Amino acid sequence: MIRRHRLLLAIAAVATAVVTAAPPAPAQTDPPAPPTIELASRSPWIGPEGEATFLLETSGDLTGATIQVEVFSALDSVEELEESADEDVGVRLALAPPRGVDLLEPGPDGTRLVGLRASADPTDDQTVQLVAPGVHPVVITLLGPDGATLDEIRTPLVRLGDETTGWEAPDLAVLLDVAATPTLQPDGTRAIDPGELRRLARVGDLLAAHPDLDLSVAAVPDTVDALGTLPDPAAATLLERLTDRDLLAVPYLPLPVASLMDAGLGGMVAPLVERGDALLADRLDATPDRDVWVGPTAVGRDGARLLDELGFDAVVVDAADAEEDDDEPLAAAGPFPSPTTAPLLGIVTDQALSAELARPLDERADAAHLALARLLLRPVDGGGGDDESPSVLVRPRELASASVLDGLLGLLDDPEAPVRVGGLGLLDAVPDDDADAVVRRDAPSPDLGDIARRVLVAAGPLDTFQTLTGLQSSRADDLRLQVATAVASTTPPDRRDAAMDVVEEVLGTAFGSIRLSGQTDLNLTSRRGTLPVTIENANPFPVDLVVRTRSDRLAFPDGGETPVTVEAEDVLRIDVTVEALATGSVPVFVELWTPDGTVRLDGRQLNVRSTAISGVGLVLSLGALAVLVVWWVRHWRRTRRERALGEATGSGTVPEPMG
Repeated sequence: MIRRHRLLLAIAAVATAVVTAAPPAPAQTDPPAPPTIELASRSPWIGPEGEATFLLETSGDLTGATIQVEVFSALDSVEELEESADEDVGVRLALAPPRGVDLLEPGPDGTRLVGLRASADPTDDQTVQLVAPGVHPVVITLLGPDGATLDEIRTPLVRLGDETTGWEAPDLAVLLDVAATPTLQPDGTRAIDPGELRRLARVGDLLAAHPDLDLSVAAVPDTVDALGTLPDPAAATLLERLTDRDLLAVPYLPLPVASLMDAGLGGMVAPLVERGDALLADRLDATPDRDVWVGPTAVGRDGARLLDELGFDAVVVDAADAEEDDDEPLAAAGPFPSPTTAPLLGIVTDQALSAELARPLDERADAAHLALARLLLRPVDGGGGDDESPSVLVRPRELASASVLDGLLGLLDDPEAPVRVGGLGLLDAVPDDDADAVVRRDAPSPDLGDIARRVLVAAGPLDTFQTLTGLQSSRADDLRLQVATAVASTTPPDRRDAAMDVVEEVLGTAFGSIRLSGQTDLNLTSRRGTLPVTIENANPFPVDLVVRTRSDRLAFPDGGETPVTVEAEDVLRIDVTVEALATGSVPVFVELWTPDGTVRLDGRQLNVRSTAISGVGLVLSLGALAVLVVWWVRHWRRTRRERALGEATGSGTVPEPMG
């Protein structure tokens, strides 16, 4: 029994030792990544005779893997282009024999280079024949050792035209806006939202990346004004990139011309256009081009005539029936006759294409090539003569940080590009003889409502304020910019009211801060003297005034109006020369007026006690005295004769009566 127990203990000890000494189980490893290929970069297009290259990034176990290239016939539409992203479309024109991945020429950063040779004429089995311009689907396939498809890349390849057969591609005119929400604040400072500044900076980046492309730029002067006040380096950089460029003439702020004309405020348009031109010339060393009006809202018939008088020939309009559909025809830019803007011509923006180009560019390496293919495959609705390509105008207002337009211009900034790129200069000056009239679809015009009434009421006092502060003062000009902000197309409603509140408050305070003071009871002890008039100016700026005096019994040898200037927060005493016409209490009326004579600022009555005899009074007094002396002498003589006669009668001698 004891022996059996010992045997069991020994067996247990051996088992424990075996278990303890057993090697650990091998760690579980992840399966190897599948072989893949990804397009890193590629040629923008291929000529009638040439080679396109594709750089591939590879990963995974590529042992025994091969690359095969296929080329298909030209696509006819954007719809076919979209289908070719997932399946074969058209006729296969070439199928290159598979080639080992390890045999491909190495490219930068570990990529592999795949070449595709093409010719307009048949050559050899290594060259694909592409006889005419077109967009051809290219399929690059990664095959396993057994010939199974492991991965593939589908991308469109543009075959350029030649001297005999060219692309019937439209010209692409690009209009870029540098426009922030009106920047002038009620307190007179300038501000641009950081998000808006980043958006504006993207326009500057685009211009800097393509200095040789004559893109049209509409820089709102109010925005340019604010950029010069911001400490952000991005603002200074943008100003630098706008300097010395050809800019379009735009008013100082975007104006709803039709609304202004309807409200009787059409007189604001010309001064703001002139102000805009002057600011762009001063800040950006530009000579703005006044051919095309690019305002976003309606101009109306009366507004169109006004703009025509100011030198504009055409107005940018939005297509009336724009739809965001890649397969819809592009809208030709024109120009076209425009019944709603006559005598101005209409230039049409393609809103759908504008929105497409403003979107972020896909991360795939051929995103810009896809955008070019879509542009080439879309027909153009109207425009263009028999010997010229039509133009399409895009105006992307909200560019993404890396937009489709960025990528597309990166391709088209090349003399060989199938699409010519520029600005409004690509458009004809006159419409085709058979061009249909364009119907404008206007952005909603702001309802100025009570703002228009307030602007009309403030117009006169604002002009008067200019004479009060001096023609060289900028204070009235600052208020006019607040008025312009109140009526601008892009001003939020609450900012409109705030701007006019500032104008009305400043005018009321300025006029109410000037008054007459000093004594009202005065004595004039000589025939000629002076009356002291005291003027108080509580404004923080000097003012020009006219002092008017009038009285029925005082004369003013120097005239009844005296122009004066009272310094800021100062009291001025002037002496008005007077001449008494009568004695006694004489009322004198003193008034303060603005230099233009339209606003009476203050008035008071002075009571002047005159104790001096005037020249006329002296003459009258001397005359009365002379009469009195003559009367007294005659009276004395008569009395003396009567006395002498009485004495004679008393002596008894009475003269005899005659006859």
